[in-house]
Amino acid sequence: MTRESTTHPRPTEGRVAIIVGVLLAGEDDTLADDLAELTQLLATLKIQVGGRVVQKRQKVTPRFFVGEGKVDDIKLLAEQLGSKLVIFDRTLSGPQVRNLEEATGCEVQDRTGVILEIFARHARTTQAKTQVEIARLEYMMPRMTGAWSHLERQRGGGVQRGMGEKQIEVDRRLARERMSRLRRQLEGIQKDRQNQRKARLSELKVALVGYTNSGKTSIMSAVTRANVQAEDVLFATLDASVRTLDPSTRPKILLSDTVGFIRNLPHALVESFKSTLDEVLEADLLLHVVDASHPNFRAQMQTTADVLREIGAGDIPTLMVFNKLDKVADPVLPKILKAAYKNSEFVSALRDDDMVRLRRYIIKYFEENLVRATIEVPADDQSLLSLIYKSCLILETDFSIQDLARFEVRASPAVLAKLHSHVVSVAEGPFQGLRFKD
Repeated sequence: MTRESTTHPRPTEGRVAIIVGVLLAGEDDTLADDLAELTQLLATLKIQVGGRVVQKRQKVTPRFFVGEGKVDDIKLLAEQLGSKLVIFDRTLSGPQVRNLEEATGCEVQDRTGVILEIFARHARTTQAKTQVEIARLEYMMPRMTGAWSHLERQRGGGVQRGMGEKQIEVDRRLARERMSRLRRQLEGIQKDRQNQRKARLSELKVALVGYTNSGKTSIMSAVTRANVQAEDVLFATLDASVRTLDPSTRPKILLSDTVGFIRNLPHALVESFKSTLDEVLEADLLLHVVDASHPNFRAQMQTTADVLREIGAGDIPTLMVFNKLDKVADPVLPKILKAAYKNSEFVSALRDDDMVRLRRYIIKYFEENLVRATIEVPADDQSLLSLIYKSCLILETDFSIQDLARFEVRASPAVLAKLHSHVVSVAEGPFQGLRFKD
């Protein structure tokens, strides 16, 4: 007979939960903001918050995370509200979850499990679904309590125990085997994505980054006129979508909308989504979108900066885009922020004039970084001619030289590097290291 796992089943829509916040000694008191964010996370899963329990402690208790008296408070509140779901704004160990469930008679979840569930529900592409499943399996491995024979059914065949192998060992073996298959599958998907990015090497690239629900998708839709659907939920975007700045420029400017960040983003998710975040690493310019109307926007900015450093994108040129200006009550705030962040824009994605101004900034940024060069290519080389016409701003054209086409262009360093053997000269500018044609 198969035993069902009791650790972290998926949250169910329409349920009422009790949320628990804990402040440990030495931590900044952000409990109110943290629980407000957890409430928003749960709203994304259509789970209502019926009540909350908070505790300030010197240190974590190994058995329950909170003190035994606080466990009694949680149980009493659950009975009063008729709630059977308790969610901690912390990451709990497997034994802590089991102890809490036994003591309260409720299902117990933690913050990491909630975020993973949101990612699982919002994953649309094969890549996103695979990344999320890997992260969930890594999260579940130390928390397994029952049989995971469904993994064996996905592979085919029955569960076979080795000599002296305990059920929990079978569970973990099946999970490891499943993760190995998923990682191989993900490698194949990543190779395809890398080939797609190579094809875009000659284009100029901008990546939108920021805290979840900061308005990245709305800005993306406005400046590309791509009619990308924006939702007022957390983690609506998991897959990096790429669109062209509209009206189109030459060379083209591509914008990528990437997965949003959040406080204490599970490390397994950062690892799993590193391939998606490659769009950020390959960008020429980052637009760090900030919800300036959020009461805790400075902490959100810091979270984004921390994740960018973690993935190796901390040194990419960045424009701070303070969004949702239409919701900012303090008229002095933009002046304060402008003084602190010289390279910044203040916008509302709902205002056409603001989006026109942002688009002009992007174009001007790249215009200032394009390099003037003289290029000569065989006049009948359609591949090179196509690259030049597609990827360069052509200033002059000369076909009078026998069998050669000469172009005066302004182009990005990446394009000139691609054409390095055909570059005759380069005007003074930011680009260095070219091998010039003799």
